[in-house]
Amino acid sequence: MAFVLELFLYLASGTFYWWWTQNLAFFGLAPNFIFAAALSAAILAGPVKAVAWGFFLGIYADMLGVGMFGGYALTYSLMAYAVYVVKRHFDMDSFFSQLVAALSLSWLAMLFYQGLTLVFSRINPTGLKLFLAEPFLNALAVPAVFQVFYRLKRRTGIL
Repeated sequence: MAFVLELFLYLASGTFYWWWTQNLAFFGLAPNFIFAAALSAAILAGPVKAVAWGFFLGIYADMLGVGMFGGYALTYSLMAYAVYVVKRHFDMDSFFSQLVAALSLSWLAMLFYQGLTLVFSRINPTGLKLFLAEPFLNALAVPAVFQVFYRLKRRTGIL
């Protein structure tokens, strides 16, 4: 039963991100709810499940985009592993640490993905507007997504 609920949560996260970007984007900007879901899963789950969530959410982001396929999967998998290493030393459940983690990891994930695409496909996918605004939108989205994931974990035992 837990697998079916996790599959539903995975599909709901991707669908919600797609719907939000199609209907509520403001000047072409929207919070990256797939990033927020990957970060929230990395905070709540164990190391193997966190990396798996990061990988599959990255695959979902790769399917939605037109860039280098597999780049987001690698980026979110490495992010999940980094969060696992860091959360042993810091309290990642607090609001402030989630804001700081979302801001810093958004920029690091964008820079890493940008580097991957420059090395492998020689294109520049990230614009300045996106680079400057999306981390702040992600920082606002991560605590909300974390609360949803945390309540689902407490009620159903998933993640």
